Amino acid sequence: MSNQSNDDDDASNAIYINLTVPPNVEPGVDSLTFEYNGNEMEILIPEDSVAGDVLRIQVGNSSSHRRDAATKSSSLMDELNGLEDDDVNDTKLVQNNVREGVATVTLGEGLKSTVTLQLLEELPKNGSSSTVFDREGDGTANCPWPSGIVLAQSLTSKMGIEYLTNMLKHSDGDQSIDCMELGSGLGTCGIALAHALASIETPSITSYQIVLTDRGDETIALLRENIDRNCTFGGANKKLSVTPHPLTWGNELLTDCSAPKKFNCIIGSDLLYNSRESYEPLLNTIQQHLHPDGTVILSVRWRKPELEREFFRKAEKLGIIFVNWKEFEECESFKGRCPARLNWSEYGSPECECSNEYFLKTNVSVGNVTKSLAAITEDDMECMNDEEYASFEEKQIQIYVAGYSAKKKGRKRDFDRIN
Repeated sequence: MSNQSNDDDDASNAIYINLTVPPNVEPGVDSLTFEYNGNEMEILIPEDSVAGDVLRIQVGNSSSHRRDAATKSSSLMDELNGLEDDDVNDTKLVQNNVREGVATVTLGEGLKSTVTLQLLEELPKNGSSSTVFDREGDGTANCPWPSGIVLAQSLTSKMGIEYLTNMLKHSDGDQSIDCMELGSGLGTCGIALAHALASIETPSITSYQIVLTDRGDETIALLRENIDRNCTFGGANKKLSVTPHPLTWGNELLTDCSAPKKFNCIIGSDLLYNSRESYEPLLNTIQQHLHPDGTVILSVRWRKPELEREFFRKAEKLGIIFVNWKEFEECESFKGRCPARLNWSEYGSPECECSNEYFLKTNVSVGNVTKSLAAITEDDMECMNDEEYASFEEKQIQIYVAGYSAKKKGRKRDFDRIN
């Protein structure tokens, strides 16, 4: 009985990625390669496969996922001081699946009624379809991540609705409001933003357009499915549209216009996890598409602060100033969940006394034991239950907002002053 129970636990905590069999390969001979957890892996294509089949590959479970990044029992403070791009700790997938392949995320209390998103983690199987999707990325788009859940819930909280309402008042009378999510994945945050805007009474605004972006045909198709399933507003807000579009950072969003489309609001979550090589393309995309009076809302789960700080430094050189989202930090709903009150130049810096104090005085639970955030090791993370791990994650999440500084040419308002 004991062995059976363990097997059941492993199955329920399994982590999968999906690979599409491409055309012009020989099953039983050719292999597919993919990247997971910083490692390149290879799997033989099964002999009975045909082009277009989706192979569901188990790459680990939630327990092993926590310890794959390192076998040493170094503390979190030790890990924060590392500088290698490929030494980034992975995050356990914290989600509640009502059935296999569907993740649920309950949005904030600021909406007129309770909304629980039902997010497909993979495309529905259709035996009659012969479509072969272009798959890009490392599989991280196929799950909701803790920082995205926090951002989605904050945007739809009472605080978030009030913040967005005030943001719309500063839109200089724009009759059409355009918003974009970068790195949408399943669309958690972009769909949440749509629900938030649909709940705001704005007679002067004639239309909202929300664009959810990511890479790869399969990801875009999955986004379209999730939009169709979760963006039903009962016909009460016909002026709001939500659409998916492919976008690779560094490139412009393809539109009918010759100039890049400008967005009043750009949102994103967990965009800095990969490596600093992506920061410049990401910032180029933000710069190309941010309206002169636009706002960026970025949810960050810190992993390697010394590396990730480079993103914010580069942003300032472009005149894009990131500051703490004060309304979020002061909101009672999130004070306990995300208690960090450090700016981006302070978090995880060993030279910063307030950062060291945060890690030493902020406690998390490991079983029946309370430990400081600074003392948490890989072994501790392995021993945490899902609730403890979710709390551990959220204590390393912050949300920043940004806009162009007053010194930026053509700037109409001072972002620091209004925030």
